[in-house]
Amino acid sequence: MLKEQENLINKLAVSIDCLIVAISFVFAYTLSSGIQDITLLPQSFIDKAYAFREYIWLMIFTLILWSATLTHFGVYDSMREKGFFRIFWIIFDASLVSVLIFSATAFLFNWAILTRSFIFALFVLVVVLLTAEKMLVLMFLHQIRKSGYNFRVLLIVGTGDRARLFAQNIKNHPEWGIRIFGFIDEKDMVGTEIENSRVIGTFDEIEKILVKNVIDEVVFLMPRKWLNSLEDSIMVCEKIGVKATIAVDFFNTEIAKPLIKEMHGWPLLTFDTTPIDSGLLAIKRFIDICGSFFGLILLAPVFIFIGIGIKLTSKGPVFFRQVRCGTNGREFKIYKFRTMVQDAEKQLKKLMKHNELEGPVFKLQNDPRVTSIGRFLRRTSLDELPQLINVLKGEMSLIGPRPPLPSEVKKYESWQRRRLSLRPGMACIHEVVARNDKDFDRWMKHDLEYIDNWSLKLDAIILAKAIAVVFRGTGY
Repeated sequence: MLKEQENLINKLAVSIDCLIVAISFVFAYTLSSGIQDITLLPQSFIDKAYAFREYIWLMIFTLILWSATLTHFGVYDSMREKGFFRIFWIIFDASLVSVLIFSATAFLFNWAILTRSFIFALFVLVVVLLTAEKMLVLMFLHQIRKSGYNFRVLLIVGTGDRARLFAQNIKNHPEWGIRIFGFIDEKDMVGTEIENSRVIGTFDEIEKILVKNVIDEVVFLMPRKWLNSLEDSIMVCEKIGVKATIAVDFFNTEIAKPLIKEMHGWPLLTFDTTPIDSGLLAIKRFIDICGSFFGLILLAPVFIFIGIGIKLTSKGPVFFRQVRCGTNGREFKIYKFRTMVQDAEKQLKKLMKHNELEGPVFKLQNDPRVTSIGRFLRRTSLDELPQLINVLKGEMSLIGPRPPLPSEVKKYESWQRRRLSLRPGMACIHEVVARNDKDFDRWMKHDLEYIDNWSLKLDAIILAKAIAVVFRGTGY
């Protein structure tokens, strides 16, 4: 078997990718510098061209930035089980994050050299060229693995449904370059054929099998009742120096994702229903901080005009504060521009019989408590702008499930409480997908789908649609 020199291969892959990013950088500069000659483009898209020598330090920053994001998103992990679309989206997401960091850096430090045309061209070129390069490599590896080269040999412990499904999956993907040497089970199963392989021994014979044969990895896909025997087998693998991998799907969870982590030296197996990529969540928080901070500064004149309008049309404070439920039910005070009369809360009981929504939430299209300017603010969603303060404080995010009232949460069914597992947001998927849907359960399902499929790309789509809703004035 060809021994995989992972460190050397990864260094080579990083070097090739850096070369491709550098080539993309030069082409992006050329395109953005020559874009002024293309009269078909709108004038707003045309940026001032700079001499290439001013871009040298930026190229170094670009190479470091893209290498870091590509590494973080797993581009240099094993490509055995990755297909075309998986590779494309990994590169797309990594490049999107790099572009967001570029844009934030340009805004923070007023780097005029980072023009819009340059960033756009760089993003497109990197995504296209890196995807093409990875696909050529993947096609080459698939071909040599199908020919019987560069494969890994596995020994599978267990013969249950999970082990059989695992083996069948490997059999159906010869391009992964994985071969099953055999299975381990109880004595009465020895000799049984499973997916063109056989049960070749018992737990007591694992050490002898590993010593006498070429085995790259032992995969434990065993039932829970065998867990007491697991430690001795792991110690055997450790002693011989063979990698041991344990399938952690001991429990039939439908949503929660298993995660191995360490807490002060204690290895823990966690089942988490929320997004578990701490790096991406950190980027999301960074975007929240930058967006809310600069949003509050840029929108300060709007705040003043709205405040004056509220004071001139009704009695009471400019801002409305209300207790809402945040992450995992933590209570906090949400800020909004006041859109109702002062005693609106007291009038709520009388209006409950006219509620137009199902479930524990209340909504009335022609609510008599709403002021004249309040209707405009609600229609344009401008009443939500003060929540940028909540976002900056960390109580909310720009995108996420809307924070409910504590009284509503008390009426939630158990499955509905999961929408509280992620930081609430100013804009949510329900408001841009089915804003006028009166079915409360569908509201909840939209939020849960958002949590289960969360990505920075999804946040960007929701934010773009939310801005469109504001400009169309279709809110309430």
